[in-house]
Amino acid sequence: MTHDQKWDPHGLQFMSRHELKDSRDVFDIQSHSHFLHRLDNKNQPIIFSRSYRTVKLDFSRSRRELAPFNPFQRYLAYPFGAYNKQVMDAAEASGMTLALTTIQGKVKLGDNPYALKRLYALRNDPIEKFAQMVGNGEQQVINKDIIIDQ
Repeated sequence: MTHDQKWDPHGLQFMSRHELKDSRDVFDIQSHSHFLHRLDNKNQPIIFSRSYRTVKLDFSRSRRELAPFNPFQRYLAYPFGAYNKQVMDAAEASGMTLALTTIQGKVKLGDNPYALKRLYALRNDPIEKFAQMVGNGEQQVINKDIIIDQ
C-alpha cells in the first residue's frame, strides 16, 4: 500500500509504507505472510492447499518485504491462525524463530515456539483484567467475545 487509507470504523484498513515507517519507534512490525492471507472457494485458508515450497517462499518474501521497517524479521502470525506441521516447518526453514496461532491462552515454558497461544485484550477490558491476563498467576483469563478469523 503506497498511500494512507481513509479511516472506516466498519472495515479494515491496511497501513501504508509511510505509516509503517512512522510507527517503527512504537511497534515491532513482523510477518503475517506475504500473499497467503486469503481463503479458497470453500472458505478455507489457502495456506493448507499450498506446497511446502510455496509456503516457505511466501514467508521468506514477507521477511524481505518487511525488512526496511524492521531488519530483524523473526516472528510470524499465521494467517487465519491456520497452521499444521508443514506450515510450521516452512516457518522455521524461512528463518522465523516463533509463530503465533489464534488459540487463546498463555504461553508456558516448553511450548512449541511455532505454535504459541495469544492473549486477546479488548478495548473495554478494565486494567485489572489485563493485569490478570498478563500476570504470572495460574488463573486463565479468557475473553469469550473474541471472533477468530478461522
